[in-house]
Amino acid sequence: MSFADTIKRYFLYQYKSEREQFVLKKDESAPIYDVRKEHSDKMAVEISHNIEENRKQIEKMFDFPQNSDVVIRKMCLKGGTKAFLVFYDGLCDAKLIDDGIIKPLLEFPYLEKNGKYCENRIEEMLITHNQVKKATTFEDAIDEINFGGCGVFVDGLDCAFCADVKGWPHRSVERAKNEQSIYGPQEAFIEMLRGNSAQVRKFLKTEKLVCEKIAVGNVSKTQGVMMYLKDVANSTLIGEIRRRISGISVDYVISIEEISMLIEENPLMITGHILATERPDRVARAISEGRVAIILSGSSRALILPTNAYEMMHGASDAYLRTNFANMSRVLRLVAALISVLLPGVFLAITLYHSEMLPTYLLYAISASRQNVPFPSVIELLLMDFSFEMIREAGIRMPNPIGSVLGIVGGLILGQAAVSAKIVSPIMIIIISLTGIGSFATADYSLSWSYRILKLLFVLIGASFGFFGIALGIFTYAVLIAGSTSFGIPFLSPLPGNELLKNALFVPPVWKTERRPEYLKTKKPKRSDKVSKKWQNGK
Repeated sequence: MSFADTIKRYFLYQYKSEREQFVLKKDESAPIYDVRKEHSDKMAVEISHNIEENRKQIEKMFDFPQNSDVVIRKMCLKGGTKAFLVFYDGLCDAKLIDDGIIKPLLEFPYLEKNGKYCENRIEEMLITHNQVKKATTFEDAIDEINFGGCGVFVDGLDCAFCADVKGWPHRSVERAKNEQSIYGPQEAFIEMLRGNSAQVRKFLKTEKLVCEKIAVGNVSKTQGVMMYLKDVANSTLIGEIRRRISGISVDYVISIEEISMLIEENPLMITGHILATERPDRVARAISEGRVAIILSGSSRALILPTNAYEMMHGASDAYLRTNFANMSRVLRLVAALISVLLPGVFLAITLYHSEMLPTYLLYAISASRQNVPFPSVIELLLMDFSFEMIREAGIRMPNPIGSVLGIVGGLILGQAAVSAKIVSPIMIIIISLTGIGSFATADYSLSWSYRILKLLFVLIGASFGFFGIALGIFTYAVLIAGSTSFGIPFLSPLPGNELLKNALFVPPVWKTERRPEYLKTKKPKRSDKVSKKWQNGK
């Protein structure tokens, strides 16, 4: 385009084209096929004996050939019997389909005396694969196909055979990234459902471990499992979890975090009431105590429920350290949590309302450092806290090599430049740094978000009302937490006055953990003998 044409385009009046401008309007047409209608009408289309009717129904449901990744493979078996396969290209292993389905169907005749195929012989002998399900309705067959299966339809049979030939891309088992530990297993969950459940079974080698199938989403029907020990877990708890999951009525569920928000009793509370973890060993330990775990296909974390306020602060390595080491780690995390939540608010309350509590020389030093700062203490703290949060978020979303450099260099340069420009005082840099380090010491990432929100609330009430506001905020938050529950379990269990409280706050020796948590009301209260070290008694 020449310079003159550019001038005409942007500075001279142009006549409107006769072509109307595109405007997105509401689509009044109903979807061609909607599985929700089948559920609402309680009608499921049954598979016909006629192979052509079945193929047309499949093409209609899958929008074939417009749906380009759907493969419908027509075949002619022995005796001229027609058949076809249907599967998704990319979700299935092509070699398994060739060697385990197509080749046996074409080479081995399983005909009865009347010249037709027998469904029992096909199911038992023909499809040489690890798992085959027989479906009598299109809904059941499509559910298996959408989950990476291959549907086999044979003329003259009013059923379909769904072979498990999953082969979608997935990453291998890696180390835990958010719950790292020096001691203990280093494997973490991946996005494969059966791979995750197998990792849990690797720790709990018992037939009592139930892996109950669940499906969430009216349309997506995302597959998952609910794992528990049938001889330990409370039956009422299992029934309540099953009721809540079956009561989820949304079209699409993608992640395990969505299930957590849909089944949680207090979804608007600042602190979450369901524990999510990426460590199979932590899930296995929770199941052995009588809890229930939920694993979803496509998610690399599992939900543990019910939980309480103390377990949210437990680290992944607490169970693998010596008792005194683990207790010291818990005390450090508790102090770090208090610092990250209360330090900024308490600092503002002291400097604005209760300066007489500070030693005289410290008060002089703080006043001298803020002499040339043009902002009030509240604005100064919020400005630095907002800058720190921006650096944290930017470091998380940048590539790993750049993110670590950004956090260090960005923080040093920004803090030094702000102090040199007299925008903030050095004491405020120290307060923000200690608060940030305390939030990083949190064992659970979602809990650190709760601390960050509570920190801002305590900053506001501390700057407005001093220590009275801080005390009122602590009391209000404690009342809210004490009144909340997690699947019928008080969130502050085992308070009040329970002997197991010391086990919640501190790590007991392993030979003193013979009882399961009483608030779980398990079928078997004990998990070991009273004397677990029998060798000390000469036995």
